[in-house]
Amino acid sequence: MKELISSKVNIDFMGKRSICALLSLVLVAFSVYKFIQAGDAKYGTDFSGGYEFLVTFSGNQDSQAVRNGLASQQLADARVQAFQGTSNQYSIRLGEVGESSAVQAKVSNALRAAFGEAAKIEKTDYVGPTVGSELRRSALIAVALSLVGILLYIAIRFEFAIGVGSIVALAHDVIITTGVYIVSGHQIGMATLAGALTIVGYSVNDTVVVFDRVREERKKRRNYDIAQVVNEALNFTLSRTVITHVLTFFSALALYVIGTGEIKDLSLYLCAGIVCGAYSTIFIVAPIVIMLEKRRAPQTASQRVTAQAKTA
Repeated sequence: MKELISSKVNIDFMGKRSICALLSLVLVAFSVYKFIQAGDAKYGTDFSGGYEFLVTFSGNQDSQAVRNGLASQQLADARVQAFQGTSNQYSIRLGEVGESSAVQAKVSNALRAAFGEAAKIEKTDYVGPTVGSELRRSALIAVALSLVGILLYIAIRFEFAIGVGSIVALAHDVIITTGVYIVSGHQIGMATLAGALTIVGYSVNDTVVVFDRVREERKKRRNYDIAQVVNEALNFTLSRTVITHVLTFFSALALYVIGTGEIKDLSLYLCAGIVCGAYSTIFIVAPIVIMLEKRRAPQTASQRVTAQAKTA
């Protein structure tokens, strides 16, 4: 592969791990806060159940004006959110309140009374509350099982410390990416689940490449500093990492620019996840592995001394 960055470059990634750890803690805390703050409004119809209407206005409308217009027509409990960040498309969500045709007629009449012919219902979706709850639980189980599977795979192929680092990094990626997703005004649905599972599989690929190099270097050296070996491996694979992530990022970005609906949702999640994945391999997995290896090293040395004493 043609090198974009020389494999002989020597960037002290591990020297910056404390600052990056603090940054990660802040981002994770902020993402969790936004997740909790959003309440049930963060879930799309897939996971919460009820009706969702995609409404297009002929001119720009303020979201509060849409809420007030619906409230004036006895739909005060409707959740209104700008769709894909525009000011003329809105998602209007209602809980389970009756038959589909009756509910659609009620919303249509309310929009017509409040905005005349300026509002048009483009699409209607419905999911029962029981199905929505089951889908949400299944989504959490799917992500958890994927993390456990990756832990086992990494632990068997490399060692347990790398598996632990990978799981922490993947959880870090999913939490921050979901936070970005919520802050950008998107709702969590099946597209989010697909994005999370894709990012979990994609991000671990970097870890495998880097620590395969670490394993090779450790075999060549009798005495080594694990932090130095990891830093060398990160620098050696940096060109490959940059090329891979830049290409996949722009592919996802192109889908976001030209895509619509769930494709747009998925591509936004992938864009954020790709950036998080590149960051976490360097500043989450590697520092955790170094920390665990350094804790294990004194114990290993002590065991060798004990074994030698017994032999003597």
